Amino acid sequence: MYRPATQAVRFAAIVFALGLAVAATAHAAVRMQADALELPGVDLDGVQASLAPGADGRLLLQLRADRLTVPALGWKNVGFALSGVPQRAGENEWRLDGTLALTHAPGNALAGANVQVAIDTDAGSLDVNLDQRNSAIRMLMPLDQPSHWQLSLKGLPLAWLQGVLAQAWKGGRLTAGSIDGEIALDMPSDGTRLSGRVDVNGAGVDSKAGTLAAQQLAARGTFSLDAGSSATRLSFDGNVAGGQVLLGPLFAQLPAHAAQLQLSADFGARGVVIDSLHFDDGDALDFDGKLAFGADDALKTLQFGRFEAQLPQAYARYGNAWLATLGWKDLDTDGALSGSIALAQGVPSSFVLHASHLKVDDAAGRLALRDLNGDLDWDAAASRPASTLSWQSLAFYHLPFDAASLRLRSDGGALALAAPARIPLLNGALSLQQLAWRPAADRQDRINASFAVSGIDVGALCKAFGWPQFTGTLGGAVPALSYNGDRIAFDGGLSMNVFDGFVDVTRLALQQPFGVAPVLGADIDLRQIDLGKLTGVFDFGSITGPLGGSIHGLKLVNWQPVAFDADLQANDGGRISQRALKSLTSVGGGGIAAGIQGLALNLFKTFGYSRIGLSCTLRSNVCTMGGLQPDGGDAQAGYTIVEGSGLPRISVVGHERRVDWDTLVDRLKAATEGNGPVIQ
Repeated sequence: MYRPATQAVRFAAIVFALGLAVAATAHAAVRMQADALELPGVDLDGVQASLAPGADGRLLLQLRADRLTVPALGWKNVGFALSGVPQRAGENEWRLDGTLALTHAPGNALAGANVQVAIDTDAGSLDVNLDQRNSAIRMLMPLDQPSHWQLSLKGLPLAWLQGVLAQAWKGGRLTAGSIDGEIALDMPSDGTRLSGRVDVNGAGVDSKAGTLAAQQLAARGTFSLDAGSSATRLSFDGNVAGGQVLLGPLFAQLPAHAAQLQLSADFGARGVVIDSLHFDDGDALDFDGKLAFGADDALKTLQFGRFEAQLPQAYARYGNAWLATLGWKDLDTDGALSGSIALAQGVPSSFVLHASHLKVDDAAGRLALRDLNGDLDWDAAASRPASTLSWQSLAFYHLPFDAASLRLRSDGGALALAAPARIPLLNGALSLQQLAWRPAADRQDRINASFAVSGIDVGALCKAFGWPQFTGTLGGAVPALSYNGDRIAFDGGLSMNVFDGFVDVTRLALQQPFGVAPVLGADIDLRQIDLGKLTGVFDFGSITGPLGGSIHGLKLVNWQPVAFDADLQANDGGRISQRALKSLTSVGGGGIAAGIQGLALNLFKTFGYSRIGLSCTLRSNVCTMGGLQPDGGDAQAGYTIVEGSGLPRISVVGHERRVDWDTLVDRLKAATEGNGPVIQ
């Protein structure tokens, strides 16, 4: 085994000297074998070397090793085969032209490369040139400093450097890209050091957990990499352009123009720590910060001591994908947002946000915000001065709030309302009495509030939601609102005064309010609704008398009913028109008796009734229908919807107990649009 540091030169000199000896004896051959050969930065095991005349009469050197180890490149157990023609180029200068073939090297590196080696003892240098297809490497080593190499790279596939990355970041994987550059490689006894200028194109990298990644990334600048025994230190100063980058929950679509990037990071057994990060995209985002990822590549710490975002550019490049994972996508944005933010163990610890003429429009109609200005100042462990946030207009699920402002104060880990606020809404107001947001709290106790609504114009409310127009007012109080996990629960209730009666809403809850399919639950009770005024709004026919009833267990998914127990009753009697009788007949899938009842229906326009009753239990898209009399369990039996009174006496009986919900909706639509059945 050769161990002195200068054995690389001595070994080459021996080989070339043997070549001269072989040349002197035309047909002689020399063979050498060694269990191990140790050169600066390179170890070879199972070495075999031969020097003999080739087919063309020139000396042919063949050097093979079962296993090649290059710690600086992270190469282990790589097969090595070198073949070439050595020749003397001067008194103290030798050259070798040939081929190099490696097996099992990362990225199939140098599987079939041309090689040129030149040793000049007078100049004190070793010069190695390698090229494979469109890739080339030149390596220069001073003979008196064999632990130092100067590398020139051209079109080198990044996959060839997988071993280097694996040493620093065991979960990292290079998937694409190439690199050009001038690099200094030093291999002291305590590790490996790389530094220089690089130009990277089309880079692709991924982590084992898939939380850190990049693709089609271009980078240019200076770097240094110091790989020690326990950790690796990386610094970069330059710019990046194009491609996509994923850093935990943060996804960036980098611009085509160059964006400035400086970073310093440590890679070790505990994860990746970016302790200095500066990024400047010019027209979109500028920030300074720190990031830390655990051994599982999950984001542990984030500190942006300063950031400035210009919308819509910052949203399109850096916020779109992240907000989409939170249920917000296809936003129309404008304005500016700046400040600072810090997270610890994935949980917010502080933030200061300043909005300037901020605009956010959600394509799904959940949020429309105009001209938001002001500040939010919050700290999980300290009290902060009060701040004010105001807007010109705010629409939440089509509820149009007018201009208002909130004064907020951070104390005890909560960002709370410093004073009650009145927010104009549909000619009335929402009076916000209490609001507390705890960003660092468990999801079960993150938001609490209480509010009251008064004087809301029901006609304007109907217009906002695209409902049939009717008049009235809405009021009520919610003494406690809580946002638990992904569910908003409302204590108390709301009462709507319409048609000279009341519609009371209680047990109101909204799940996944910002998801793709929100789920609304509620109980609704109707009291003393004037049927004459109600039916006057719809083209259903005229009915007089008071209506009561309930719709309990109401469940809407994406605002479409999927379950409820509805029971509507008019028990005080009144008058019903011919058209209304036909509409109820259509809804119940029933009929009116022939003979005298059928004749009366054609002769009279209105009829007396003593009671009207209709019920529906919706489950699995099927409505189980019922009427006035209790359900006796006979699925085939009819049920009375209208019980006639006086003369002529007309009754309506339903015969369909189970009706497909979509079919029932179509019947109701036809009945209220003047397209009900004609009964002869």
